[in-house]
Amino acid sequence: MSPSMSLAYDAERSRQSLTGRSTPPARFARPGSATTQTNTITASQARAARQREARRDERAVAAWLRELAGRPR
Repeated sequence: MSPSMSLAYDAERSRQSLTGRSTPPARFARPGSATTQTNTITASQARAARQREARRDERAVAAWLRELAGRPR
């Protein structure tokens, strides 16, 4: 187990012992529970964000390839 995972596990265990009960993390909560929130991001916003991320990734790869091409062998 990595040190960061160990720290997260220890923190979760100590939090549970302080509250006296075990509460599952929000990512494991059942739909319709009190932790459920309304999704405020529209499909078009999500699509635009994915497109921006893809363009950013493409630019990063292109810059990396240009850098590699400029280096002597």
